[in-house]
Amino acid sequence: MNQKVVWQNEEQFGCEHLSIFKEEKNFSAKGTIIYVEGDQSNAHIVEYKVDLDSKWFTKKLTIIVDEHNSLKLKSDGKGNWFGNDGQVIDKLKGAIDIDISATPFSNSLPINRMNWVLNQEEHFEMVYISIPSLEVKKVPQSYKYLKNNGKLRYFRYRSYDYETIICIDEHGLVIDYPNVFRRI
Repeated sequence: MNQKVVWQNEEQFGCEHLSIFKEEKNFSAKGTIIYVEGDQSNAHIVEYKVDLDSKWFTKKLTIIVDEHNSLKLKSDGKGNWFGNDGQVIDKLKGAIDIDISATPFSNSLPINRMNWVLNQEEHFEMVYISIPSLEVKKVPQSYKYLKNNGKLRYFRYRSYDYETIICIDEHGLVIDYPNVFRRI
């Protein structure tokens, strides 16, 4: 899988370029996000790289916001997370996937890891990374495979009280995340 996509941020003015590629058995994803938060003087650039194993488990994450604030995390793929200093981050224990607030790419991780059948619902604990603050916390999320239309699949996504229906392509990448992200 070697893919390049661009998403428009419909919630805030901005867009993202993502490239995902296979290296031997593993995957790497690199994204560049540019968006304006609130007023026009509050523009941000976010660059991230996610290294994944062959089953779409996150192994390493690097995020740089506005060229100077950064976050680096590593995972063993079994719910254990480590900071840049190698220390265990106890508050993230049990989370398998990441959810970077400024990109729909995060939705691809649990979706691509599972062999879905219609009406299957799965619950996940995610490492949620708030952009631009880089605050990290563990949050619950769920996905339910609702239907397909040709190569497109539709999932109900939930986190706390928030719920929406997302449309993804045959590679597990978001086409439409209503009123938030849309693929160009």
